Amino acid sequence: MRGTAKCYDELRAYCETVSIVDCHDHSTTCGPAYEDPIQVVINGYFHSDIHSASSDADIAALQDNKRSVEDRWPILERAWQRSCYTGYAEVTRRVLKKFYGEEKLTLDALKRMQDKLLDLTDAAAFEAILDEAKIVGRVGDIWPDISKILDGTWEMTPRAYLAISLPSYHSIRSYEEVQQRVAPLGRRVTSLDEYLAACREIFEGQKTYGAVTFKDQSAYTRTLAYGNPTRAEAEAVFNWFMEDPRRAASYPDGVRPLDDYLFHAFMRMARDMDLPVQIHTGHMAGIRNEIAKTNAVGLTRLIELHRDVRFDLFHANWPYGGELLFLGKNYPNVTLDFCWANIIDPVYCQNLFKQALSSVPHGKIHGYGSDFGGSVDRAWAHADIARDNIAIALSDMVELDYLGLEEAREVAYAWLFGNANEFFRLGL
Repeated sequence: MRGTAKCYDELRAYCETVSIVDCHDHSTTCGPAYEDPIQVVINGYFHSDIHSASSDADIAALQDNKRSVEDRWPILERAWQRSCYTGYAEVTRRVLKKFYGEEKLTLDALKRMQDKLLDLTDAAAFEAILDEAKIVGRVGDIWPDISKILDGTWEMTPRAYLAISLPSYHSIRSYEEVQQRVAPLGRRVTSLDEYLAACREIFEGQKTYGAVTFKDQSAYTRTLAYGNPTRAEAEAVFNWFMEDPRRAASYPDGVRPLDDYLFHAFMRMARDMDLPVQIHTGHMAGIRNEIAKTNAVGLTRLIELHRDVRFDLFHANWPYGGELLFLGKNYPNVTLDFCWANIIDPVYCQNLFKQALSSVPHGKIHGYGSDFGGSVDRAWAHADIARDNIAIALSDMVELDYLGLEEAREVAYAWLFGNANEFFRLGL
């Protein structure tokens, strides 16, 4: 992609020189080590577009690497012809060109790739691609072994900073789930007070390890419109299943008073620990998801109540751009994070970057987060697209005489590096 504004090329070249903070990554290990060229094509999020453009049976066949590439190619070719212009497909295009020298997806290209499949399980090779992308820091939502975090033996992937994952701690439904959450402390809990104290101890242990933020992706399973139940309502649910290990609170209504109460309690812990809270909003991975429950506007009352908590709202709230701009403009404790969104819908992001510049203080925008697990080749491609999107948006605004070229450079630097470096206090 390239912009049409006169200064686009100059601004895009500048963006290429700027280091990037990856605001959202899922890499628990270095990788991948590809074993199949079709895996290269459909890896990551493009899998979802291929699935959407084909069928359950076709996606299962494509993933069956016991079948030959020649046998699977007609299935892939049909799906590719129906999906090759999405943002996810653009990631695949750039990976094929950059790492395999292939301009087009053909059967012959797949055959040529077979002997050049990347093995990025080596940390040095993994870091080399981070160097290519100029990714200098990554906020890692990785669900690690908490026992190893607490004793300091967990090893992060290169340039990663831990995010404390919250959903499993507030969505508890049974005695067993409670004990599983606190097991790294080597003790059992029997009351809500003990459970809250144990959670805080675990969170503080993760901060001591080096965690820079909390992260919550509960939008996959529940609405973002958190209520504010009383302690008595929450404790009634907790005590009901704790007194009989064979019980489990019903989902979603039976557990919601406890779920909501704990989430508010964790927001107070975030305030006291002086850590921000990243929240998944908008689009979800996979297909056949229900989107209305993920709209960031559902967080309005939570954000307004917890004014001393810094919230980083994810994925540009795709497709609810207007609501996201409202939250960023209206609440001092809200930042807007374009992680993942640059490849969900590049044009949406280009337009939203322009709207954000004209409606939200530009110091509240985080421009890039790869949102891949491993797949550092795709993190490179995603960073390349994010630079395109930012350069297109800002050069268009220069063309409108909304700001000057030097000012556009300053904004690009802030969106790619400066804002996130400061927000997460990375000290890079």
